Amino acid sequence: MRTLLPLSVVGIVLLLSGCASAPLTKADVDGRVVCNVDRMDQVERAARRTFAEVHWVNCPRATLRVVS
Repeated sequence: MRTLLPLSVVGIVLLLSGCASAPLTKADVDGRVVCNVDRMDQVERAARRTFAEVHWVNCPRATLRVVS
């Protein structure tokens, strides 16, 4: 019984690791458009200082560029 639990955990981990996605490469990331989290943070901080309310409909966009 003591060996059954560790063996089953190892088996489950091996099965789930087969479903993991491949790591992103430079070609995958370069030019990708994502939400600009820094700009959103700046806007929300400014809104808190002026006691304003912010409701995001669309997030500000930023394009990732990979520097090699």
